[in-house]
Amino acid sequence: MNITIVGAGIAGLTLGYLLSKKGIPVVLIEKESEVGGLARSFHYNNWSIDIGPHRFHTDDPVVKAFLDEIMSGHLMEIDRDSKVYFCDTHYKWPLTFHDVLQLPYSLMAKSMWDLIFRPTSEGGTFESYVMSKYGKTLTDSFFREYTLKFLKMDLKQCHRDWAETGINRATIDKEVRTSSIVDLLFGVLKPKKIHTKFLYPKKGTIDLFPKILSQKIERLGGKVLTNKNIEKINRAKDVIKSVVFSDGQEIQSDFLFWSGSPSTLEILLGFEKSQLGFCSTAMCNLLVEGPPPVPSQWEYFGSREIIFCRLSTNTSFNPALAPSGYYGLCAEIVCYNNDYVWNNADKLLNIIVQNLIKTKVVRNFNSIVDVHFEKIDQTYPIYRIDYLEKLGQYYNKLQQVKNVLAFGRTGGFWYNNMDHSIRLSIDLANSIIDSDMLSTPERLPYKGVFRGDF
Repeated sequence: MNITIVGAGIAGLTLGYLLSKKGIPVVLIEKESEVGGLARSFHYNNWSIDIGPHRFHTDDPVVKAFLDEIMSGHLMEIDRDSKVYFCDTHYKWPLTFHDVLQLPYSLMAKSMWDLIFRPTSEGGTFESYVMSKYGKTLTDSFFREYTLKFLKMDLKQCHRDWAETGINRATIDKEVRTSSIVDLLFGVLKPKKIHTKFLYPKKGTIDLFPKILSQKIERLGGKVLTNKNIEKINRAKDVIKSVVFSDGQEIQSDFLFWSGSPSTLEILLGFEKSQLGFCSTAMCNLLVEGPPPVPSQWEYFGSREIIFCRLSTNTSFNPALAPSGYYGLCAEIVCYNNDYVWNNADKLLNIIVQNLIKTKVVRNFNSIVDVHFEKIDQTYPIYRIDYLEKLGQYYNKLQQVKNVLAFGRTGGFWYNNMDHSIRLSIDLANSIIDSDMLSTPERLPYKGVFRGDF
């Protein structure tokens, strides 16, 4: 029995480890030089930083038990510190009562007026959803701006699922409700304070987790192959037989779990692409001298006058990630593969630094001592207004092949976080009783694509 898992991100590694524990031999294939996917980290001369703000946060006992098993003794607990930059001011996110009082009076007055005259939600657009939840003022002043900046499209072009999923991902803590302007304005008045806790590695960056998983897989007899690009998938009618790499190496595959790009899989299987779109991210990683003027683990920047969408600070997760007296910043600029930003990110350094100084997260130009640009492909699935139709086409095509299952954030076209990816793969592994089930795929409860509880 030859089981192939494409993509050594969190979903692929978790599934690979759990199948290996069942005695099912697996081969993981990763195109990058390191495992981890979007949970990779960058290590420079004397400092390190993650791909954006990564940490563990879950109230799911199943996921917590898995983290305890894999990361026993390696994690520490830290308090949440996140912000949003709005109206030239840094506010805590989710909002506190003090922050609400600091909002411009005209914005507060108009937002309160919106409580009475909010339209009902009609249709499936992002615009109809946020208008009905937050009203016209916040829709126009924040959500429309941020979406045009982030996705390069108007709210009318996005599906409401992007709003519902994105707001939940930004809020994180289930005890904090931000699903409407009522929640935003009245939730901050609750006498009970919410103290969100995260888990983060005591020593090193978030990539410690995928590295430990990879080591455990190999100790159990599995293989993890990096720097491998798949050039061809051989199949006989509706059954995959083998996978061929660009270097000519071929491996037999009795069952293929795919957590990579949907369009790549469709092309390799000989199908027309379903046009499920992703945006990518160009990252400017900077080492800065001095203490952070605005310390936070991450902060959202909605205004299109600021080139980056989000900043994260490495020392706010673990002070050991930068030399004493310094801090690292990851400035994320959302783009599309092969657009101007993707191809010329390093040429934007001056405007990035100007924006950092303008927003007061960096004191001055001379305090920046090291800069590195990184490009991360396909970081966010884009829920265009017709994405469910495209997703349905993707499902239908893959169901024509018996021994393939797409899953995970990328393969399942699911905007999730690390905890969701872990739970998804745990549920998938639990559904696989033994290797005989994979040799007779008709017995599997899932066909084509598995997206967990989304």
